Amino acid sequence: MYDLRYIENENVDKPKWDALVSSSDHSLIFNNYDYLNAFCVWDALVLEDYAGAIPLPRMEKTGYLKLYQPPFIQKCNWIGTALTPELIAQIWNIIKSKFAHVHFNSNIIFGNISSPRINLILPISTLDKNQKKYSKSLRKNIIKVTSLNLITDQSQVKITAELYKNAYGDLNRQLNNEAYASLILLVNKKPEMFLNCIVLNHDKTVAALLFAKYNNRLHYILGAPNEQGRKLNALSFGINHVISMHQNQNYILDFEGSMIPSVKDYYKSFGSFDEPFYETNWCTPWLKLLLKTYKRLKRS
Repeated sequence: MYDLRYIENENVDKPKWDALVSSSDHSLIFNNYDYLNAFCVWDALVLEDYAGAIPLPRMEKTGYLKLYQPPFIQKCNWIGTALTPELIAQIWNIIKSKFAHVHFNSNIIFGNISSPRINLILPISTLDKNQKKYSKSLRKNIIKVTSLNLITDQSQVKITAELYKNAYGDLNRQLNNEAYASLILLVNKKPEMFLNCIVLNHDKTVAALLFAKYNNRLHYILGAPNEQGRKLNALSFGINHVISMHQNQNYILDFEGSMIPSVKDYYKSFGSFDEPFYETNWCTPWLKLLLKTYKRLKRS
């Protein structure tokens, strides 16, 4: 039996949490204390004296607690001490004792209630080596554009959010105005954790991209063109430029993947490959019956 404790948010030791995150080779921006606080209320499972841990975003529903995946937090990974089957079993036993509904992503497989999700990453070496792995059409689209320029300006993150909402908001309704406002506030508060790129065509904005920077990894958080930018392949230009900016620095570009075939194929055209994570979906029998009954009544 491991010394594993469930710790509520107000009792998480921030200095010890930060020390664990900074010392772990596999920690992501989504493990960062300030990043988590920006988007959710979260508790944690902590091993011993912060030898290992996993954040657990929680949502209070009527009569029960839900473990969920907040906006702009792709997954909640276990970091620190290596996982064992016994430790995984203990983690799950505590989770299901605390939450009636679980729908979240992590690097842990909890048996057949967990399924793999696509996460596409691209190690950045040199621009020349990376471009050799681009698809022919991608290389052609980037080469033929000569009028575009890119600037980095974290203070213009609101422009990036607005472009994304206009282009893809209807496809991502889970991202509400509160989520965008929280993201903008965090970028303004912690600009060193982000890279906000504005793509210009003759000094006019045609696309914007936002990356979170942490532990030599660039997480592609948002990116969208306007109508002119789409015609000019401005997003491809922007991603290529970001790769150029970070060559020879041991960075990984994390596209965060997509289950949408066209988006997945676009990210793969840069030469990216899959580094999967796992989606866990579970609820207690009584809640499953209650939700099923509610849906049936709603349809009638």
